[in-house]
Amino acid sequence: MLLKILLLCGVVLTSLKVMGAQPERLNLYTYHDKPPYIESLTAKKGLYFDIVNLLNEFQPNIKYELVLLTKEQIRQALDRDRLEGAVLGVNPAWFGDIELQKFIWSDPLFYDTDEFVSSIKTPFEYHDQTSLHGKKYGGVEGYFYPKLAEAERREKLTRVNAKSEKQLLELILQQQLDFAVVSRPTFFYFAKKNGWWTSLSLSHQAHQKYYRALLVPKSQKQKFTQLLNTTGSIGFKKYMKELVSSYHIAD
Repeated sequence: MLLKILLLCGVVLTSLKVMGAQPERLNLYTYHDKPPYIESLTAKKGLYFDIVNLLNEFQPNIKYELVLLTKEQIRQALDRDRLEGAVLGVNPAWFGDIELQKFIWSDPLFYDTDEFVSSIKTPFEYHDQTSLHGKKYGGVEGYFYPKLAEAERREKLTRVNAKSEKQLLELILQQQLDFAVVSRPTFFYFAKKNGWWTSLSLSHQAHQKYYRALLVPKSQKQKFTQLLNTTGSIGFKKYMKELVSSYHIAD
């Protein structure tokens, strides 16, 4: 009987050790459902999955998981202070936090560019605001394009919404738009995959250059302090630079 009790205690202690060794699981949310940021949800393939894997290598006691939500779902959760996690790949300007006061922000993960894309048959070049007058452009529904906002407000520029940047490129190929705004890595991904190099043109002046970072709600600060320390470290930044080098990310 005593032997059975000792064996049972041993099993319980072993189980507790295994349970204690399980890493804490934390969610990193994104709404950028487009390649190369997310190439396949089922296969967990793409730049954002690579970033999450890199974070997991640096922090073996924590298991980060990438979760896809819509931009509106993320905004609503943030507004209600109900987001249980952090947001990956975003910029303070997109969340009305230029002064970095509403949320906690990581160091920049990498720098990116949104391009003016047009048909090679009727190439569009942006020089100044007058370049936009009388044009019809495409943007992703719900996205804000700062360089185009004033011309739209003055009704000098017409906007056509699409569900994705892939759809925008297809509209350009069909010559239904004068130009579209597409992220540089996404443009390169589809141009290479579909052989569109000779059909599309990029303006010499881009729409916008910016950095992507991690947004952490203040209510989640304690959970994500380790992540913020990691993303600010020299070692992590070195590996991040190597990681994004093959994704046509802007310097």
